[in-house]
Amino acid sequence: MGSDGRRSAGWVVAGVPILAALAGLAANAASDQQRWPRVLDLVRQNPWLTLGVITLMCVGSEVVLLRPRRRSKTVVPAETEQPGPRRMPNRNPLFTGREQILDELHLRLESSVVCLHGIGGSGKTSVAIEYSHRFKERFSVIWWIAAEQPPLVTEQLAALAVEVGEATEGTLVKDAAEKARSWLRGHRGWLVVLDNMPGTELASPAIPDGAGQVLITSRANSWNQLGVLIQVDVFSRTESVSLLTAQLSGISPSDADTVANAVGDLPLAVAQAAGFMVATGMRPSEYVDAIEAHAIEILDRGRPVGYQLSLAAVVALSVERLSVEDPVGVSILNLCSFLGPEPIPFTWLTRMPQETSRSALAKASPVKLRSSVGRLVEFGLARLDSDGGSLVVHRTTAAVVRDLLTARTRSRQWQLAGELLAANRTGDPSEPTLWPLWSILTAHVGVHLRLAPGSAEAGSQDYRSVVLDAARYLELSGQAASANELARTARERWSQSLGSDDLDVLRAARRQSATLPPAHPDALGIETDTLARLQRLLGPDDPETLSSAGNCARAMADLGRYQDARQLNHDTLTRLRRIFGEDDPKTLLSANNLANRMSELGEHEAARALHRQVLDRREVVLGHDHPDTLITKVQLALDLANLGEQDEARTCGRLSLAELRRRLGPDHRSTLQAAAILAEILRREGSLQEARALDEDTLQRRKRVLGTDHPETMALAQSLPPDSSKQG
Repeated sequence: MGSDGRRSAGWVVAGVPILAALAGLAANAASDQQRWPRVLDLVRQNPWLTLGVITLMCVGSEVVLLRPRRRSKTVVPAETEQPGPRRMPNRNPLFTGREQILDELHLRLESSVVCLHGIGGSGKTSVAIEYSHRFKERFSVIWWIAAEQPPLVTEQLAALAVEVGEATEGTLVKDAAEKARSWLRGHRGWLVVLDNMPGTELASPAIPDGAGQVLITSRANSWNQLGVLIQVDVFSRTESVSLLTAQLSGISPSDADTVANAVGDLPLAVAQAAGFMVATGMRPSEYVDAIEAHAIEILDRGRPVGYQLSLAAVVALSVERLSVEDPVGVSILNLCSFLGPEPIPFTWLTRMPQETSRSALAKASPVKLRSSVGRLVEFGLARLDSDGGSLVVHRTTAAVVRDLLTARTRSRQWQLAGELLAANRTGDPSEPTLWPLWSILTAHVGVHLRLAPGSAEAGSQDYRSVVLDAARYLELSGQAASANELARTARERWSQSLGSDDLDVLRAARRQSATLPPAHPDALGIETDTLARLQRLLGPDDPETLSSAGNCARAMADLGRYQDARQLNHDTLTRLRRIFGEDDPKTLLSANNLANRMSELGEHEAARALHRQVLDRREVVLGHDHPDTLITKVQLALDLANLGEQDEARTCGRLSLAELRRRLGPDHRSTLQAAAILAEILRREGSLQEARALDEDTLQRRKRVLGTDHPETMALAQSLPPDSSKQG
């Protein structure tokens, strides 16, 4: 409507009350009523006030109708506009999954600007392409802009102006781009996609305004002030397996799962894996081995449809640019590439030992470190975790980064990463309150150990101590299989450079043996060899030797050699009492082990007396609720049951189990041992249903935690008596 039309409408609107009044007056006269209608009575009594009100109504109506309207930001279906140009990449026929992100994008694009952000290779562009095709009927115009370089954005906007008839090929690029922006402001129902936008610094001139929608893809996560931010993360494992099985005929779901795990479910890496194996005929197991040894060679091939660059090229180009703009950021990335794909606390970076002064990290301030971490995120080489306190580097990104380094630099960065782990050691691994911190550290220790660049790499003494402590944490927290794997790897790698008689190699051997399943055929051999070496190197009274003797006795007992085990335990305890005294934790551990041997041999009175003595001392030295104290308490309960003291045994067993569940959790190996002992006590007193329920619960937990083929699981399954309630 033009301004003249709106002005006429204003007078019409204002005249409505006047016409109503005149109509009322006519009706009044026709009916010969003596009384005026109420509204006309008001006019008769206040003629000048009435005239002023009418004038204001006229002026106000004109102002309202002449005022420009704001365009709604709500998407209007394309039918409201004549269909216009649609320029976008071809649809990927192999697009997989991402339904949740597409649904969220469909909902959030009610806002005018939405940004898909994530690390390189996460599939941001693929999602944008799929969305553009899937919902193309919703928009009158779809215009795709490759936005990585600002000058090209202007050129592509200028091309839009030509397409919609607002400019010609001869129009200056700058002028044509402005005409495109003006055209977009005057139309609705359009979608502009700005793909691979580097950051928000140059966003204002690039992002058009008006009654349409703007979809941005970017590695940067700083778009929340300009629009809605949607995180594009890696595939779910189901999506990865689905893509691999769709493209690789004959691959089993299990092999597909293994490949997906090796590439960390990164969409580009998963797609490249499928393409590479199709092209080369390489088996999944070979691919998994090759990707770690030859990351760049593997990840530079098999570029899938919908991606401009291979993953190796994406990472290499980003690292090259970052090395010019932020060398500290490159140092952080190189260091983190030798750690795990789990979150790396930012505070770790501030604790780089000063003696590693050759590292740029040791000299950088916390502010500079934080800034450089931000640059890593901006370049799509890493991401921040949900609370922003930790850095995450994807495993395939890390593999390419490592492969970019020279052999000498790779060795140096591995050493620095080891020093970083040692500098962030988190206290005594036997203290359960510290286990959350040990969990974070251990996630990186195992990866770092495996990534040692050569057989001669063993790291520093402090680093090796952290590895051994991590294995100890895993053992104490009920993760025996993981502890054994870490200790075995450490022993094998360190022995190549340090020799079989090195103390850290022997300590790793002890951890390896201690975490083998009971009665494992290798355990006693490892322990016997280790004990002999320690006796020769350190002497029979050294704490290391005596600790090894205790492990050796346990391995003997597991094989049924109870008398030999009892004798070795007795000799070890005698030496420990003489050297360290009665109350030393090492002495108490040895005494507890001897009491267990007595119980196994049927010496129940002696076992009860020694267990009670150990319990009393541990309550004083360690505390009433320390796990070692509680384990002794439940073993004492079994002694009491063996001696027929059922009431005290039951009470002692229940209290111990409840405390262990509280302290260690219901699935911890020590908790499950306590549950099995309590079930035996209950069975002996005739509480068969309660005992069976407890045994069945313990069996299910052991199957889940230890595995169905673990000796402790199998022993409980075989000893579980038939359920009489289910027998006919």
